[in-house]
Amino acid sequence: MSALTQVSATPGLAGYMAEVEAGLARAVAVEPGLAQEVAGEALAAGGKRLRPLLCFLTADGRPSIPAGVSVEMVHMATLVHDDLVDGARLRRGLPAAWSVYGADAAKAAGDYLYACAFSVLAETGDESAVATLAEAALCLARGEAMQKLQLHDPDTPVDAYLERCALKTGKLIEAACLLGSGGDARLGAYGLNLGIAFQIADDILDCAGETQQTGKIPGTDLREGTPTMPLLLAAAQDELVRAALAGGPLDGALVAVAATDALERSRDAALDYAARARSFLGSLAHRDELEALTYAVVDRAG
Repeated sequence: MSALTQVSATPGLAGYMAEVEAGLARAVAVEPGLAQEVAGEALAAGGKRLRPLLCFLTADGRPSIPAGVSVEMVHMATLVHDDLVDGARLRRGLPAAWSVYGADAAKAAGDYLYACAFSVLAETGDESAVATLAEAALCLARGEAMQKLQLHDPDTPVDAYLERCALKTGKLIEAACLLGSGGDARLGAYGLNLGIAFQIADDILDCAGETQQTGKIPGTDLREGTPTMPLLLAAAQDELVRAALAGGPLDGALVAVAATDALERSRDAALDYAARARSFLGSLAHRDELEALTYAVVDRAG
């Protein structure tokens, strides 16, 4: 049994995820119009639903549907905005919202999803939960700004890349664990490290994966000049990669990345963050499933 199969078979999970999907549909449909239509398309595209899954697995007692819905809607909002900012035409193998509806509609749809997310969570009356999600949203914005400053810079320190991973990916996964557990700091730390491992694995796949695995055309990060761990490590060893990351010709650059040890070293880093995530797991009802996820997120890049 694979790690993901083990997790998906968790008793009660299917029912919870079905309730989250229904909650997402209700939340998106609250204000009919173009923003709602574009947001609905983003919802229909599906996804891993990793964040609501973590809300379920970290819950001590009945898992919160509003937590799962709100954290997933913030994630969806970032995807719509990221595709617009990055000019990415594909999302999960389908046309990105902005490429179908235009930039203004996509921006409005992302804003709409953010607003719906906080509306859902605010209805619970849990001020601490709202503050947790607000902090994560702030970190997402900081991470996006940091990425823009790092574009086409092959001298970006790996530590700065890791900080960006924490802000853009780790903090929202941390928030999912905090929302699910009612604020357990150790589970939050688990989520932060899991998120960094997840992002490193994603960046490896961008260099070595296929479109059907990632939903994106391989080499997107290199074409956009986004300095990821595998690209930075390869650029330090190969002038062709360095020049391509700085905005030069791309021909042969991905092959050159694969010829270095950058992918292997990046995978080792992802494994290290996954191990750090496991170190925060104590005695929990779903410890086995949470542990299995730390292997599953990195195995995608194996």
